[in-house]
Amino acid sequence: MSDPLTDLVGLLRPRTVLWKRIDAAGEWAVGFTTTHGVKFGVLTQGSCLLLADGPPLCLSAGDFLLRCSPAPFRFASGPDVRPADGEALLAGVSDNAIRLGSNTDDPVRLIGGAFLLEPADHELLHHLVPDLIHLSGTAHGAARIARLLDLIGDEATAGRPGAGFVLPRLVEVMLVEALRSDRVAPSRGMLRGLRDPDLGAALLAFHADVRRPWTVADLATAAHLSRTVFAARFAAEVGTTPIAYLLAWRMALAKDALAHSDQTIDEIARNVGYGSASAFSNAFHRFTGSRPGRDRRLAHGRRGGIQATTPTLNRRVPPNTEWTPSY
Repeated sequence: MSDPLTDLVGLLRPRTVLWKRIDAAGEWAVGFTTTHGVKFGVLTQGSCLLLADGPPLCLSAGDFLLRCSPAPFRFASGPDVRPADGEALLAGVSDNAIRLGSNTDDPVRLIGGAFLLEPADHELLHHLVPDLIHLSGTAHGAARIARLLDLIGDEATAGRPGAGFVLPRLVEVMLVEALRSDRVAPSRGMLRGLRDPDLGAALLAFHADVRRPWTVADLATAAHLSRTVFAARFAAEVGTTPIAYLLAWRMALAKDALAHSDQTIDEIARNVGYGSASAFSNAFHRFTGSRPGRDRRLAHGRRGGIQATTPTLNRRVPPNTEWTPSY
């Protein structure tokens, strides 16, 4: 039987895994404004601040970050240090490593990466999970994630055959480990809904049988709640109405099938719970502003462009070079 987290990670299809390293000491700061993709990494040495769209976050050795927000951010030794341009620094090095600071006091090392998603998938992730996941080095599951990052870094830099298959799957496992950590306390979205035993039961029931013509009353029954209580709690915890969640998820499945499968429009319609291709097409148009056939053609065109540019994005790292992500 499927579950919502498995479904979510399966839909995201991470690709083009990028790695970089940041070495710094003394007084320093580095900022990033072109933040395509989902960023992840670990502070392996020292301490620093993450400065983004909220209060400064203090990072210590062993801390793990997963950042889904596209907003600019910076790492720094202190809040008032003027940041260097991270993109410009990366463009000027051949070993994917940024080196900052004028001395060797308080050395800091950040190692991590980024992976790209299709635009629709990034929007899906943004609405279902927190913008930032921060796990301390002592958190349950942090050691497992650290081992996964070692594997990802090794695979990204070794140049072995099959890396294009292995890397996305390692990233998927890393995503699952991060998203299911008991230290993640989302303020909204699927993960928060799953933490509620009653809402979680309804979400599990829906994801196990997306084709079923679910109503709010059906979902409330699965949650063992009254319809009114269920609808109010779902909106408060997940951040949207039950019907809006069902529609958004079905459309995400449909967009994935249009982009990555050879199913006919009629088959896709049945698989996401519509009785006819015309009913599905009308619902899809109302939700996305596009018709399914046009969306399929656009998705295939984007995939062709992605495949053409992947070798440039996936720059090889010179042998015996240590590694971090494109933050």
